[in-house]
Amino acid sequence: MTRERTPPFPFEDAIASRAAASALTLPPGAAEGLAAHVRLVLASNETLHLTTITEPRAFIERHLGESFEGAALLDASVSGTLLDLGSGNGYPGIPIAAVRPGLRPVLAESSRKKAAFLREALQAAHLDAGRVLEACVKRAADLEETGPIDVLVTRAAGGWESTVPRLAVAMRPGGILLVWAGGDARAIMDRASWKRLVLREAHALPERSSSYVYRLERTNN
Repeated sequence: MTRERTPPFPFEDAIASRAAASALTLPPGAAEGLAAHVRLVLASNETLHLTTITEPRAFIERHLGESFEGAALLDASVSGTLLDLGSGNGYPGIPIAAVRPGLRPVLAESSRKKAAFLREALQAAHLDAGRVLEACVKRAADLEETGPIDVLVTRAAGGWESTVPRLAVAMRPGGILLVWAGGDARAIMDRASWKRLVLREAHALPERSSSYVYRLERTNN
């Protein structure tokens, strides 16, 4: 008896549907590019340990969905340099750049192997204008070659509480910071070291208890 093959998971359709749930319209080819990125993450996961979430629907929600929730907090016309601090597997930087094509993604990653992976991921996602900054970014001086940052994003990057305020001086006045963090992050953002950044919105993530995307703005100071 011949066993029926399980059809491959329809990543492209699931990605387009999840983007629509965040009120986002994907540019032509974006769903295909983002699906290629997903498949690359899953294929590389055993050696690079890029994610603990491998079930397709859960993967889409946690990695793509949460990235889309952040992208929806950016104006559709946003442009300039997008820095993804501690990019790791490419989330949220790659999906945000895919749905906000005016942004040029710079994926900062200190691990040589993960940086090599991210270069391949940018190609898979058709983000030819993107680049990888293979460095441990801790202060504004580490970003001299990138120029002023228009959008800074970070999701579970180690030490973000102290690193982000040091990078604020590398952001353009009026630039946007997106941070994926828990409810306790508000107290961190009230610290004196965060004085250049003003909290504008705390967007609750769907079906995630006490998890938010925080949107902050760089002041003129």
